[in-house]
Amino acid sequence: MPLPMIKDSKKSIKNIIAIAAGKGGVGKSTITVNLALALKKRGFSVGIIDTDVYGPSLKKMLPPEQPPLQKEQTLFPATCSGIKVISMAYFRKEEEASAVRAPIANGIVTQFIKNVDWGNLDFLLIDFPPGTGDIQITICQQAALTGALMITTPQEVAIMDVKKAMNLFDQLRVPIIGVIENMSYYLSNSQPIYLFGKGGGEKLAREAGVPLLGEVPVDPILSQSGDQGKSIFNETNFGETTLTETFFNIAERVMQSLDVIKESSEKTALSIKQKDNSTLLIHWNDGSIGEYRFSELQKNCPCANCVDETTGKRFPNSVREDVQVRNIQKVGRYALKFEFTSGCSSGIFSYEMLHLCSKN
Repeated sequence: MPLPMIKDSKKSIKNIIAIAAGKGGVGKSTITVNLALALKKRGFSVGIIDTDVYGPSLKKMLPPEQPPLQKEQTLFPATCSGIKVISMAYFRKEEEASAVRAPIANGIVTQFIKNVDWGNLDFLLIDFPPGTGDIQITICQQAALTGALMITTPQEVAIMDVKKAMNLFDQLRVPIIGVIENMSYYLSNSQPIYLFGKGGGEKLAREAGVPLLGEVPVDPILSQSGDQGKSIFNETNFGETTLTETFFNIAERVMQSLDVIKESSEKTALSIKQKDNSTLLIHWNDGSIGEYRFSELQKNCPCANCVDETTGKRFPNSVREDVQVRNIQKVGRYALKFEFTSGCSSGIFSYEMLHLCSKN
């Protein structure tokens, strides 16, 4: 009997990218929309998830030509300028507040990730909400993120929060694709004026060891395009603008950075197969094959029922040698969760931990 695994409904999506900052007001949605438009202009198929349940804005910036549809348990995204979009804004009145508690917000975000039929996409951009809390962790665990784009403005107070968001992605083993500095400067008579300081994004990228992917100027056209729901890439809207070249360059650098990340990702499971009722095989990206007995996995389960979270010591409990697994769930791109027949079902086994065991 084959090992039961949760169906990966995102297998037709080549790249799932978080666009995050850990704070509000830095222009994540503006960058998301214009990066999506640039990628679309380059011939890629693109989708966007607006995961800001409390303050969704993408419906305004990308007014739907076709609204979202729901058939039974499946959602079909809205479309605008050839880009597929899903947002909480489509499911409530424009002036209505999203007064929901975190568990409900998490449930909404999970539905957007798991229950939307995107078809085939080259890029799915996830516009993250502000903060580094429960919703952000849920997205990282439910979506198989290829990497994260960090958006900042030049000020130190912005960079402080972006660093915290980068630390969250690091803990959840999500690679940082690079940094984009928004509101970098204002051009006056072809001379840059640094309204919010200079070099903050470059410094952040250098300290994190990731590329600075671009510097987006303060330009009234960007705010006008968002307010009017019009594309800067359509010359009939705003005429010729250097902004389009800025976002084309960012898109190109994003793709280059993704290539580097994929080439260096050795601790990624290429395939997970059942050898027999008691053993699991994992084929790793570096060519190695790990063999794991379910009984040994449960003996090393890191969940709170098996390990004292305060002392780190393992609780004394016996594990039967014939223990099996009812289900395996992928947790983002960094871990697996096993549901053992013994009842233990909440332990998250990172790929790093499993890969290390396969070498021993």
